[in-house]
Amino acid sequence: MTSDRRQGGTVVVCGSMKSLDLMSRIASVIEDAGVQVVTPSPDRFHPESSVEVRNRRKREASLDYMRKIRGKDTVAILVVNTHRPEAENYIGPNSFAEISIAFADDRKVFLLNGMPDAYSEELSAWGVRCLNGDVKPLLEELSAPRSVDFETWQTALQSELV
Repeated sequence: MTSDRRQGGTVVVCGSMKSLDLMSRIASVIEDAGVQVVTPSPDRFHPESSVEVRNRRKREASLDYMRKIRGKDTVAILVVNTHRPEAENYIGPNSFAEISIAFADDRKVFLLNGMPDAYSEELSAWGVRCLNGDVKPLLEELSAPRSVDFETWQTALQSELV
């Protein structure tokens, strides 16, 4: 990947669908800094759909999102790995697969929080960077064209980042 491609480009935000609202709000901050962002769409199937229908739609959504990660304009992914009662810095199986694709395609990979113990060896070897709740290093790395009021966004999201 050329260094020109690292200047600007698209950030794909990944994470558990349980964190979709948080992912959208973080994406707004990144967009405010002048960086293009892609976020996941809500799951679109009726809860009473058959297993086959849910699996087909989930497979289609996963493939579509993986194509976005591999897109020619994508320079990085940001995994919104929140804390859960059963797992600190949670990264689910889909997010781990997305990290793997980004790594294989030479995209930068950022974790919103810390690195989960279960994947620390691989993620460290792959050069994944932990932001510890602060997107400022991501924006600096991508040379975001506009500044952002980080204090305001940190205050607004602090309860969700803990």
